Amino acid sequence: MARRTIGGSAGNRDTAGNGGAAGNGGAIATATGTGTGTGNREAAGNGGATGNGGAAAGDTAAKAVAPVDASLWEWLPQAAHEVEVGLRGLLSEASINAHDVTARAKRYESFVEKCRQKGYTEPLRQVTDTVAVRLIMYSATDRERASELVREQFELAEDLDTSERDTASPARRGYDSTHLVAVAEREDAEHPVAPRGSSLDRYFRTFGGLEIQIRTVAAHAWAEFEHARRYKGEGYKAVGDLDRLTIDQLFGAAADARHALDEIFVAIDRVLANPAGSAEADHADAAEDGAEEETTAPEVELLDVEALTAYLAHRFPEDSEGSERGVAFALELVQACGLRTVRGLDAELSAIDGAEVRRLMDTSTTVTRVRRLDDELLAVLGEEYIERTASIGNSSRRGDQLRWRYDRLRGKVTVRRRTVTYQLFGADVPAELTGRAIPAVRAVREVARIVATVEGSAQVVRDGAISRLEDLPLEARARPVRLADGTTLWVATALGRRAAERLLEDLLDGAERTDVRVLRNGEPLATGG
Repeated sequence: MARRTIGGSAGNRDTAGNGGAAGNGGAIATATGTGTGTGNREAAGNGGATGNGGAAAGDTAAKAVAPVDASLWEWLPQAAHEVEVGLRGLLSEASINAHDVTARAKRYESFVEKCRQKGYTEPLRQVTDTVAVRLIMYSATDRERASELVREQFELAEDLDTSERDTASPARRGYDSTHLVAVAEREDAEHPVAPRGSSLDRYFRTFGGLEIQIRTVAAHAWAEFEHARRYKGEGYKAVGDLDRLTIDQLFGAAADARHALDEIFVAIDRVLANPAGSAEADHADAAEDGAEEETTAPEVELLDVEALTAYLAHRFPEDSEGSERGVAFALELVQACGLRTVRGLDAELSAIDGAEVRRLMDTSTTVTRVRRLDDELLAVLGEEYIERTASIGNSSRRGDQLRWRYDRLRGKVTVRRRTVTYQLFGADVPAELTGRAIPAVRAVREVARIVATVEGSAQVVRDGAISRLEDLPLEARARPVRLADGTTLWVATALGRRAAERLLEDLLDGAERTDVRVLRNGEPLATGG
């Protein structure tokens, strides 16, 4: 396709038709002057512009603007589509719902007209909204979160929050939007939207910027009405000064109402994110002695990328598989939660209804099985999961994004109370105890007995928890443990599950000669020897 330029003129003269260009390297030309122009005008030279409506008489000043290749506009709609799809995906990944995400490529004629008006000498670099995208968010909180995602994804040449200028121009009070101009995608972007060779990548290498505008639905309503009735409204221009002043005052009142509406929407979001009675469930259930169950040694399938890939395919068959790198990331998440086997992971997730989590997350785009796993672990473990996994992966804002997502889950997911049992295995474990499912405090007593028998009772003494004398605090509710040599240990029973687990790990960490393995619901917990 040949390069295309549009010639034309402005001033007090009649023009006929649209200026056109022929040949390669045609320049955008502007002309100003007085008089009447008719016929054809041709600019001579290499790449001269020709067109209808040239100026023939009067004072004429023509300014040539650098050539612009119209064939670039053949792929610009695809670049706009790619950034729109990419931003929708980023928002969905962060569980941020947008009311609308729309991208457009500026028409060639509009581009040329803007270059004429501005007198640009480097149009491709100076026009920063050849492709532009608008994000309409439900609340100011979502707008701030979306803005942070964009800042993390792209290199920015401009970053302007117009709400900070509300009082600068009374006539524009109420216009509230975040304006960003992206000039490239960041090299460390966790989820690239402009891969090498894509139309969006080509856009960044060809044009001077991509405009991203982010506003709330309330601000959008105000801006659209104001744009139609006042900024572009012929009726507003036609009425008298007093009526225009009245309209300006009414738009100011509408701006105040819009601000109040945004604040109310934020308040509603806060209630939804922190419903009454949503205090974190204590997953560390009190570990009292209970019924014991005879079991056999479990068949333990340790988690690796291959085993986790198979498990995810079984649990989330309707979601996309994702990459091997993604599964490796998921394995890090699972291991950070202290889970080492498929059985242990499945037992943890069995506490929740996956369909319930899926409904609450309400992702608008397709997500991977890794993301589904991330959501379900977040639903089960809550703030503990955020603390354990916030630093995993390439995203510096993973912790923030997890908190945003947890706002959708907190106090709304039914986490079933799970029975947690422990099993002992190893050469030093008595046969009658091997594989028996026992509660946490019983496991502490048995491990203390075994380690003391193998390595001496001094090895297991712990302040406030295990003593060779009957001197533990009354509130510890100590119970005697008889050793084979006739001596007695006193072991606390008033232990929460997590305290009991820490004690088990501590006892076996220092037991170099004791062959004991402790499993929690089939998941390795502590090992001696």
